[in-house]
Amino acid sequence: MKIYFATGNQNKVDEAKIILKEVDCEIEQIEIPYAEVQGKLEEVSAFGVLEVFEKFNRPVIVEDSGFFIEKLNDFPGTYSKFVQETLGNEGILKLLENESNRNAYFKTVIGYYDGDNIKLFTGIVKGVVSTEIKDGGFGFAYDSIFIPEGKTKTFGEMTTEEKSKISHRKRAFYELKNYLENRQ
Repeated sequence: MKIYFATGNQNKVDEAKIILKEVDCEIEQIEIPYAEVQGKLEEVSAFGVLEVFEKFNRPVIVEDSGFFIEKLNDFPGTYSKFVQETLGNEGILKLLENESNRNAYFKTVIGYYDGDNIKLFTGIVKGVVSTEIKDGGFGFAYDSIFIPEGKTKTFGEMTTEEKSKISHRKRAFYELKNYLENRQ
């Protein structure tokens, strides 16, 4: 089975391919623009997958992720991309300067649509915001300031393979994988 992943982010596609390599499901990237409504991740994914399917008419997935920091009332949340482009990791660390509560989580919602039903698959990974940027050259966006629970390295210090074993995307993609296996 082939599923088309509507994203311009090659890093997300690479991570998805690693996660789904054991499944009889080929992922192919397509770059079809779609409106990203401002709302919860679930709303963004559901709206996006419908719009892409209408344009492409093949089984498609879209993915939306957010980075949520407890002390900042879940900021940046659904505005993660904008905040990354404007404040960056340095700005986030500045906002958390001298804060002891550094709890945070990544959340991914994958929308899947094959023309019959919209399905949403969620993955969450909890952790903390580091006190400094730690990047081994492997991550992107907030990866260099996020340390997952039970780990000592940031996502940015982990290889893609290491990260994909525990990532929020893996968890969401495994929900998708289980759904596809149970349908067959």
